[in-house]
Amino acid sequence: MSFSKEYKTTSFLSENIELEGNLYIKGGIRVDGKIKGILKSDSTIFIGEKAEIEAEITARSLISNGKINGKIVAQDTVKLNKPGMMNGEIYTCNIGIEKDVNFNGRCQILAPQNNGKPKTPKPKKPRKPISNRD
Repeated sequence: MSFSKEYKTTSFLSENIELEGNLYIKGGIRVDGKIKGILKSDSTIFIGEKAEIEAEITARSLISNGKINGKIVAQDTVKLNKPGMMNGEIYTCNIGIEKDVNFNGRCQILAPQNNGKPKTPKPKKPRKPISNRD
């Protein structure tokens, strides 16, 4: 089975392409180049081994073998594979991190909503201090 059929990718950003800005994709995409900005897809984003991403990423699923600095929000799954690196935040319903992958940051597992999108947590309100009574 070919890569594009297996991961249902419809677009490709090759290794020699550098993009700065916002990229919105209908369907899946394989990225082997460099992206700085925002990357959004309604399907799977595959980050190749030579890719370097500094972005806020939103997708149904993300599979990464490359370097990512930023934030990932995935409705279904995030998979971090060797020799990949991730620095930043991950919000997803399911995560898989292969042995020896370098992950620095924070991961929050979200409960799926009825519409399939993860339920993003609401910010916590600061607690009121307790006054001292003598």
